[in-house]
Amino acid sequence: MSADFDDSADFHNDSAKRRRAAEQWPGFDPAEALRWSKVLLHHSPDPQRAAIKAQMSSAISRGIPIAGPDWVRTAESARLDGFNPVLYQTLFESLRTIPKTAFRSHPGHRQATFKTYLPGTPYESELWSDWPKLFLTDGFDARTATTLTLLRAEPKFPRPRSNN
Repeated sequence: MSADFDDSADFHNDSAKRRRAAEQWPGFDPAEALRWSKVLLHHSPDPQRAAIKAQMSSAISRGIPIAGPDWVRTAESARLDGFNPVLYQTLFESLRTIPKTAFRSHPGHRQATFKTYLPGTPYESELWSDWPKLFLTDGFDARTATTLTLLRAEPKFPRPRSNN
């Protein structure tokens, strides 16, 4: 569950960075790949070891786009739903303000965790595809758009069974 990471010195060369971006981020230009790398480092769809994330962060801060497992698929899916890296970060930052106990549909319930890894929260297109419209077109603030999206999704997530 680690990212493909190579920290050789030739990545300081712009053509090497473009080549790396084209290899790891097909269909993304290098600048967009770097922006998605920065966002997905903090809002990763998959769990990662802290040491790997630190190495990835170092490379990203030097302008090297990095792709962890499922990052490109996540970015492609989110992009098709109308997200760009800024909107994606805005969504996940607004989720941090909403306790996962408030909604059964909250993705915090589906976080992937392993004992020695930082957790990952998968992007769920069926849940978030309307979020950009609520935020950009309908004019809701990020937290309200997130709350409305979670509220609309509640019927899709069954109540836990009780012993009563």
